[in-house]
Amino acid sequence: MALDNSRPPPKTKATLAQPPNIEWSLWAELGFLVVASHIVQLGDDGTRFDYRKEGGQDILFPFFRLSTDLKFKGRHTVVFLYQPLKLSGETVLTEDTVFDGIVFPADTAVNSTYGFPFWRISYLYDFLRRAGDEASVGFSLQIRNATITFTSADGMLRADRRDVGPVPALKFRGRWGFESGVWWGAEVDGIYAPISVINGSSSEVTGALLDASLRVGYDFTNRISGFFNVRYLGGGAVGDENNPDPQSDGFTKNWLHFVTVSLGVEFRAVSR
Repeated sequence: MALDNSRPPPKTKATLAQPPNIEWSLWAELGFLVVASHIVQLGDDGTRFDYRKEGGQDILFPFFRLSTDLKFKGRHTVVFLYQPLKLSGETVLTEDTVFDGIVFPADTAVNSTYGFPFWRISYLYDFLRRAGDEASVGFSLQIRNATITFTSADGMLRADRRDVGPVPALKFRGRWGFESGVWWGAEVDGIYAPISVINGSSSEVTGALLDASLRVGYDFTNRISGFFNVRYLGGGAVGDENNPDPQSDGFTKNWLHFVTVSLGVEFRAVSR
């Protein structure tokens, strides 16, 4: 495998028609996350809780994302992504609040944790097959690892939910570069469907996912690019769990709308 550290030459018809045989990329992003809206209800008689207004999520949270691509034969790409996501908040309740049948009285100091890290593997097919440009369509399989916890500051009251499961989605990714080295790109993973249809369970839960981003970048060399990225990350679920904990009736309603702003870098290794 020969690696080329030089600056890419201006795009011509020849270079556009000859993509690398194998291209490996590593992507990393670092920035902040804004909670635009986030509500949760645990239990059919539970309180509709607004994390942003009542749970301390009205601040900026650190954001980090890491992914790697393997593209071969100019058209086929396999992507693996890890997205850590954990939001913590502290608040004093202004009214009686119920989570899974547990009553947290007004004026109770409460610590909340919302964890939703996920792993995602994707396959993409590139219809352009041009070096430096992309118009790909495919599918993803995401593994969610959700934790929702409310604990009184004195430790006497606690309600929590935990859930691990697969989330399939459709995927699109595009990129267009210019002779100056500047490029722009877009990426979307999304689905809206009854979860029982997807995984064959008897749970009547409807879920949704939308992970969409726009970015503008610059190719410093054939191996290194930098970019600025704005992302919308949203989704959630509503319905009854199949095997709820003994203290819970299994009903959950959870919808979130997050926006992230980040700077990123891409490292590439190319074999022709």
